[in-house]
Amino acid sequence: MKHKKKMNRRERIADYINQRMEGFSKVPNVLADRALKIGALSFLALFLGSYMGRQMDSASFIAWSVVMWLSGIGYAFHLLWCGEKKEYETIEGTVYEIKGKRIPGRVCKVGIRLSDGKQTVLLMDKKHQFTIGKKYRFYFNKRKQGVLFGIQNYSKCRC
Repeated sequence: MKHKKKMNRRERIADYINQRMEGFSKVPNVLADRALKIGALSFLALFLGSYMGRQMDSASFIAWSVVMWLSGIGYAFHLLWCGEKKEYETIEGTVYEIKGKRIPGRVCKVGIRLSDGKQTVLLMDKKHQFTIGKKYRFYFNKRKQGVLFGIQNYSKCRC
């Protein structure tokens, strides 16, 4: 009797893991790539912070490294969860103009021509480089319209 319960529990765990893996395989590549990079960077911060904290005998340095690691891992899982649950909106189109790239400030206006001929303007951070005439796909959070998840050059995308 106990052997059957253990087998059933193992089978349920295996089924649950398979379901989760299928869900994560449906996440767009740009979101999965960003989550992977954020996770790797947070593990690097944990490793280096723990090492430096031990070298300097500073418990607060180690504690801040753990806090940075937890926030990075949490954000990476949030990206994967939003991708799995389809909690994002996509806008894809061709960049037709960029305004405010040379003036002081953090953002510039990027004009996007959608596939149906409509035009829209997005306020984007200047750290993102865009080329006029190329197609891009933008991923936004449905709940928080101001939060950007990722940008993908659509001409290179094989989606």
